[in-house]
Amino acid sequence: MASRRNIKGMLHNFLGTHTSRYSDFDGYWLFGLLVDDIRELYIDLIEVRSECNDTMPMIIAKQLAVTKFSEQMEKVGLPTSCIREAHLKITKSPELIDGFVNGWLSSGYQVKLAVEAVTDLGKTYESTLSLFVALHNPKVEQRSGRALDNFSKY
Repeated sequence: MASRRNIKGMLHNFLGTHTSRYSDFDGYWLFGLLVDDIRELYIDLIEVRSECNDTMPMIIAKQLAVTKFSEQMEKVGLPTSCIREAHLKITKSPELIDGFVNGWLSSGYQVKLAVEAVTDLGKTYESTLSLFVALHNPKVEQRSGRALDNFSKY
């Protein structure tokens, strides 16, 4: 069994995995589809809780966060009983800013992700990540081939 000292690194890896290009919806980066609809999003990482007014990208983001968190715990060998509570808070800057996506100047937001986990012993661990998230633009973005692969299964 892994040591609880691995929790900080696990949280860092979770943020990197959750914001990777592999977090997609219909072949497009999930965060680009989600960013315009949120100001702040709070996700319980132990249990998926969707609201009736959640958009499909928001539902996918919540489910994906719970799955990726669980996978990262498994990778470091931490049993779920070690974590009493865990949550992810996603906030975006209030102002639209410009940044580059695939060599194109795009409008988007600065987004901060903060993950916090409380162990069964009451110790709190945190990790944060900030990144630029452009508004979804299919003219600039490259669609993942995974969406087409998933579609062909049906």
